Amino acid sequence: MRCVCCDKKLKDHESVRRHAITNEFLDMCDACLKEIPNIPTKLPKGVVIEADPFEDSEANDNDVDIDSVTHCYTLDLDKD
Repeated sequence: MRCVCCDKKLKDHESVRRHAITNEFLDMCDACLKEIPNIPTKLPKGVVIEADPFEDSEANDNDVDIDSVTHCYTLDLDKD
């Protein structure tokens, strides 16, 4: 599976990451996801995030426990 933004091959933990509200698969690598602020994400229990020694970024800082999500704000660009 590949990242929908940069077409890079996804690691195991990246390919199972879901949006914490919609439960849709994100299909984005850590680097691309880090560039987009405020996307609540979740991983299945037991998924291990392997560190890449050649990459300076850490795992997605936006990963949250779905039970801790209390508010969701959506920007609607199609309003008249």
